Amino acid sequence: MHKFIRSKTERGQAIVLIALAAIGMIAMIGLMVDGGLLMIEYGRLKRAIDAASLSAALQYREGYTITELTNAADEFLNLNQSDVFDIDVQTCDSAPGDPNLCTTPARKLVRVTASRRVRFGFLPIIGIRGTEITANSVGEAASVDVILVLDASQSMASEGGNYPDHYDATDYPLYGDPTYNDHPADDPSQCNPGNTCQPFRQIKDAAIDFVNQLYFPYDRVAVITFDRDAHLILPLDATNGMTGAAAQTTVVSAIRGLEVFQPPACTSPLDATKTHCLNPPPLPTGQFFEYPMFRASGDPSSLPSSNIGDGLWLAGNELGRGREDSLWVVILLAGGPTNTGCTNGSAHGCTGPTYANGRVCPPSTWFYPFCREGDVSAATRHVAGSVNYDADDYARDAADFLANPITGQGASIFTIGLGDLVRHARSGDPEAGQKLLDYAATQAGDASGAQVNHGLYVYAPSPADLREIFRAIAENIATKLSH
Repeated sequence: MHKFIRSKTERGQAIVLIALAAIGMIAMIGLMVDGGLLMIEYGRLKRAIDAASLSAALQYREGYTITELTNAADEFLNLNQSDVFDIDVQTCDSAPGDPNLCTTPARKLVRVTASRRVRFGFLPIIGIRGTEITANSVGEAASVDVILVLDASQSMASEGGNYPDHYDATDYPLYGDPTYNDHPADDPSQCNPGNTCQPFRQIKDAAIDFVNQLYFPYDRVAVITFDRDAHLILPLDATNGMTGAAAQTTVVSAIRGLEVFQPPACTSPLDATKTHCLNPPPLPTGQFFEYPMFRASGDPSSLPSSNIGDGLWLAGNELGRGREDSLWVVILLAGGPTNTGCTNGSAHGCTGPTYANGRVCPPSTWFYPFCREGDVSAATRHVAGSVNYDADDYARDAADFLANPITGQGASIFTIGLGDLVRHARSGDPEAGQKLLDYAATQAGDASGAQVNHGLYVYAPSPADLREIFRAIAENIATKLSH
């Protein structure tokens, strides 16, 4: 009987095999563990770059530089990923520019790319100490479709004669006094040609400053004015296909060319064929404006007035031209309460009863403050079709349509109340104007339970406050730009 004796060589081979098997097992474990680590670290990097691309996109504005976008991305990444490197930021406009980011229509797209090194825990045993990973992400700041709805009624030329205080006791001792609005500088036919109507000139200057903070052609602007009626001055799609500079110039020129309401001259002081007219000098009544139909019939719906409701309805209709992937914003500036609506009896969304002159002005309101109830609290809200449906109800319905994303347009409404009449109306509810403007900005559209993207209401005691208010609105809009 012979014993089987292993040689020393065989025993050495076994040790080598066991060692190789151990290394293989460690390598397999390393692949699983470090592979999982690699996926985790890539996910961390990708999430950080996603956020960094959005941070950079929010800097996408007029006059931006690639350095500014890169700094925004770099700052965010270094707060969240301390060891990133090779940060690269590209836009359609960057040099040389990324053609994949150039879209039609133009979109505010920013691509951020960055890398970081991942150190392995097990794989260094087989000589693989780590690797570099790279990720990129495209962030987008929403383009903005803005509709400016500006009050161009008679009061917007009321501060020329004794600017800045158009309630001076000397010039306006009593509402209805023959000296009311008697200074030539307050005559639209005199101040419109020279662009000197106040406070309208300052309103336009502040609106232009706001427009210059937008980024054309990515952002678009429509311009609407209202006096007795609403007027579409510049459609939302008027600048489609233009370069950024041309689009900006077009919008600025449209705003600069706006004029205060100016009716034709009367052929006689009581020309009942005219709803309202401008008395040429010498002034037979001590006033620039004549209301012959009102004097002839006593129908206050024929008075020239402030048609906020139709301005908002027209804005709602204009948003039919809005881009689905843009942020819809309406900015309304008014110098007092509304007191008419429903142009020619069949205006934008007008469903209530109209009266002698085709206006929402029920007989129950045929006294001061004319065409709206004296109390405009929520308790006095009337539904369309009611015999008491008035101008204030009409304007609130328009705001509901604009703001509600389910039954209407889903726009964010920002409102500005300019001057004393917004908070201290001469008759009726003294805060009628402010209540309407605050409702439009902060409550409109809520009744249906929809998730409304509300805006902001700001009161401007004087035109000098408008530039800062428009700047604040621009910053507020910027917080809504990501999607």
